[in-house]
Amino acid sequence: MYSILLSEYQKGMELVYENLKKIIKSDYKAVIIAWTFPIEIDYERFNNEWFKKGERRYNKYVGSLINLGLKEENIKILNCYDTANFSQFKKIIDDSYILVITGGNPEMLYSKVTQEVEILYNIKHYKGIIIGASAGAELQLKRYFITAKNNYYKYFAFYDGFGVLDDPFYFDVHSINNKYYLDKLQRVANEKGKKVFAIYNDGAIIYNRKTGNLEMFGNVNTFFPDGSK
Repeated sequence: MYSILLSEYQKGMELVYENLKKIIKSDYKAVIIAWTFPIEIDYERFNNEWFKKGERRYNKYVGSLINLGLKEENIKILNCYDTANFSQFKKIIDDSYILVITGGNPEMLYSKVTQEVEILYNIKHYKGIIIGASAGAELQLKRYFITAKNNYYKYFAFYDGFGVLDDPFYFDVHSINNKYYLDKLQRVANEKGKKVFAIYNDGAIIYNRKTGNLEMFGNVNTFFPDGSK
């Protein structure tokens, strides 16, 4: 029951590669959810453009799992426009042990998971390893925030997530070394009374959802609430 929290997928995966190799077996099944598009597409464009076999996005995500020892035939890419097979998605997810959730537009992803495809329960109660990058990391929280810099609407705000993690802490992705930016993260820690982790593009976190153990890799900073040690 691990949550892998990344800002930038490839850089983050390089940081946690050796640790994942220790907990992943070659016969594990994996599912990839890549439903964050700049604009809505359709079933054919998803297969032939967005996630076409042998091209950049496919190689990036599927290739990383193959490098971890998984068999390509055990890696499923779910097409959110495949309405005829929505009923099978829940079983496919439940039968897997690795779930990859990509980055992009978090509101679009949240809407597709909760309203259009209706697999929120299966993600929220997932028992295996969830690898999330950017939005795919943030949405694992019950409530997550987006800074003005990273928000399409250019303001700071909290949003509803999937609730895989019941907010034991908060974290920021694509963090930058800017005083005003980092001061805002400190204010969130103070106001919420919880740690806030700044995960830079060359940083990563592995969180054990069962034991609560957390490991940081690469460039990650921690902001503590006032008065805590």
